Amino acid sequence: MNQDTKQREKTSLRKRGYPPRALHFSLEQSGRLTALRNSAEHTRELASALKIGQSLFDSSCALSVLQDHVKQALAGEAVASTVQIGDDLFHVWLTPVQNDSSIIGVSGGCIADQEIAQPLPAEHLLDYQLISEYSSDIITKYDLQGICTYVSPSIERVLGYKPEEIIGQSVFDYFHPNDLKTKRRLFRRLLDGEADDPVCYRIRRKDDTYVWLETVSKPIREPLARQGREIITVSRDITRRKETEERLLRLANFDSLTRLPNRALFRDRLRRAISRAQRNKTRLALLFLDLDRFKNINDSLGHHAGDQLLRGVAKRLTQNARKGDTVARLGGDEFTVILENIHTPDDASLVANKILELMEPPFRLDGHELVVSPSIGITLYPDDAEDMRSLLKNADTAMYRSKEKGGNRYQFYTEGMNARAYEHLVLESNLRHALERDQFELYFQPQIDLHTHGIIGIEALIRWNHPERGFLSPDKFVPFAEETGLIIPIGEWALNNACLEAKRWQENGLPPVRIAVNLSMRQFRQKMFVDLVANALSNSELDPHLLELEITESFLAQNVDQATKVLRQLHELGVQLSVDDFGTGYSSLSYLKRFPLNTLKIDQSFVKDLDSGPQGATIAEAIIALGKSLNLNIIAEGVETEEQVFFLKSRGCDRVQGYFVSPPMCASDMLRWLKDNRSRRILFEQEALWPEQADSR
Repeated sequence: MNQDTKQREKTSLRKRGYPPRALHFSLEQSGRLTALRNSAEHTRELASALKIGQSLFDSSCALSVLQDHVKQALAGEAVASTVQIGDDLFHVWLTPVQNDSSIIGVSGGCIADQEIAQPLPAEHLLDYQLISEYSSDIITKYDLQGICTYVSPSIERVLGYKPEEIIGQSVFDYFHPNDLKTKRRLFRRLLDGEADDPVCYRIRRKDDTYVWLETVSKPIREPLARQGREIITVSRDITRRKETEERLLRLANFDSLTRLPNRALFRDRLRRAISRAQRNKTRLALLFLDLDRFKNINDSLGHHAGDQLLRGVAKRLTQNARKGDTVARLGGDEFTVILENIHTPDDASLVANKILELMEPPFRLDGHELVVSPSIGITLYPDDAEDMRSLLKNADTAMYRSKEKGGNRYQFYTEGMNARAYEHLVLESNLRHALERDQFELYFQPQIDLHTHGIIGIEALIRWNHPERGFLSPDKFVPFAEETGLIIPIGEWALNNACLEAKRWQENGLPPVRIAVNLSMRQFRQKMFVDLVANALSNSELDPHLLELEITESFLAQNVDQATKVLRQLHELGVQLSVDDFGTGYSSLSYLKRFPLNTLKIDQSFVKDLDSGPQGATIAEAIIALGKSLNLNIIAEGVETEEQVFFLKSRGCDRVQGYFVSPPMCASDMLRWLKDNRSRRILFEQEALWPEQADSR
């Protein structure tokens, strides 16, 4: 090759951005080396380790570290980067080789960092500049004080500065304050000649925002010198990667709805808190919170309103938490609080009382104002347990005990709760088999008219004939049935059997009598509930007007739109409708005007209070007056004494139900009782109550 040919080749290489004093190579699409030429001192050893025909995708190849870059080039992308090969830093460039419209291979090369660091002839300075300008990374050089002596033009694309704005400036002026101390320490290590792995840090852009860079740094030293004379760095913008990592970290450790720590992060923090308490011989408290009646709100107002409520609760809890305490959401409506460094149980009580106060103001959800209370369970380390699993179990047990007592309170864990929790677990397990084993039975309690003394209805009451514990009243098992969803098949069984029993009374020659059946909220929310009622009436051949369905007031208040729609459909079916336990809800009484109701039932707690003072009497009078104003029938539940009957009748209450009339009876006893009173008139011994009846008996 003559001199002119060599010169033309060097000129061509420069135009393409390739410095002539380097290691050049070509690859097939399979990664196999097809050409290899070295013209630099510091790449001689690397070149000797390579062979024509060797595949770069083979891990034994000296250039196997370039695999990802080669794949980029084969995909049609020009690549320029800086990589570590062995103990040395190399600047690498790769260009796809095309034939027509397809890529058939890669042409590339590399130059050693030492080659650039050495004084170069004038013609080679241009080659160094081409590499620097071609690189998508930022290449910089600093002196011993951290003053920038060179920066590649790519800095303007990444950080917004022109090179002349950075050269002569201290690099320490641009670091994020939280990263400055670490970077100063790294800089001193580099000057001492210590090699370092890539580091990540934040640096200020020209617009005063910060981006994340990943930097590889290497000191350049004079021969035999202990300390470097300058530092060269290659930096890459990894902001998008960092944002992705942080997003994944948030997803893994934080609840997406409330932004609170999730179950995984909570368990990690509790484990660490226990370790600190053990090491420092201090106490900690774990509070377990569950929102009362959250399912009712979620089902009645929709999941959007439920989500609003959970965010509102999280906000109130975090805004008033102590620094260092952890507030977390475990899922659903369950929250936890870890209180570290407490001295006595009273410290935990103060926090629990504060939480109860925080929940008192109503939450505004889609135009509705709702008051939501929590049930709180508290357990202490090391008083109650010393491991995480036991503490969680204890706090959960105490929370359920708080809920059993009516909610809106806190309860400390006690040792006897475990036995009670186990008993409940066994009871729940037995309940799952009770229906298939035919262990449920209906009992019946008559309702009478105080003026005619006639039977105006009978309420069906479910009992569980437990094989070991005997007959259990609804309050012993209905909460479990509600929670597990078993109330739906149990309620359907009760509805069908009540209708069949009412029809059976007629078939025994008795006059038709209305049968009242209690509904659970889960039943009422079923999509096909009206069809289910229609089927029960059809199967039993019971007239619809002889069936009365009882719905609780609190459910009507929380489900106004849904309740209105379903109640109207039931009304059109001919079914009678009543509000059970009236007076115990928290709704606006004006809602009652919207519902096609027939009857209000005064809750037995108010009837019981008639004997204890004027307050109970006042409430009962108000309910009776309200019912009369709405043209509704009034039934008082739990009537047991003559005095209660006299008061209710004198205030205009038409109908009563309770032990004064009759206790609940099984089906056979109810049939005999009805036959004994075939005339539909009750023979009371208390003649003085109805003197007008004394002569007629």
